[in-house]
Amino acid sequence: MEHILEGLPQEKWIEIIFNASQGLSAKELTNMLERQAAMEILLEKRLGEMWEEELAHLISSEESSEEIHRRTQNIAIESMGNILTQNE
Repeated sequence: MEHILEGLPQEKWIEIIFNASQGLSAKELTNMLERQAAMEILLEKRLGEMWEEELAHLISSEESSEEIHRRTQNIAIESMGNILTQNE
């Protein structure tokens, strides 16, 4: 059981996605895609056509890298929770 807590949440998320039932994984991935699509729409409405350039700048920015890493891990944890609670 201790091995579950080892490694980064993102690494564990990948394991869970690959090892959970295909239906649960597909549902979670579909929800994530829909959420990303909604966020892209929101960004385009707020920032106009330049949103992709702004996003690329943010991703390549060293000052944002730690925040992006932290947010990625948090999203992985939330997604794992979604999958595991449905798997019970």
